[in-house]
Amino acid sequence: MSTAKAALVEHINKRHLRGLPSRARIQPASQRLKRIRAVASELLEEASALQHEAELADANATIATLGMNGAIDFFTEVQKFEIKLIKRALDLANGNQARAAKLLGLGTTTLNYKIKTYALL
Repeated sequence: MSTAKAALVEHINKRHLRGLPSRARIQPASQRLKRIRAVASELLEEASALQHEAELADANATIATLGMNGAIDFFTEVQKFEIKLIKRALDLANGNQARAAKLLGLGTTTLNYKIKTYALL
């Protein structure tokens, strides 16, 4: 989970618990707060996974529309795919470029070059 997402989850405090159904108030506030943070964390991870799946579906749709009458700019499509792949690896590595490079099977210098070329950071 990225630090921004972690900060969002950690930002949930007792004030946000007001107005919950009385059934939820049986547990101490600290236990409810832990559970709410866990659920929020799970939801953020699920949203990230869904976004990744949607991006893959878009890439597959582009390939499926390729025909003899239409043309696709190969280099532009490869560049878009590389950008999505690098962003995903950086998300999985929590921004650590060395770990992201290892996930992608690239050297850190190559990944750093591509990040600068595509202005990803």
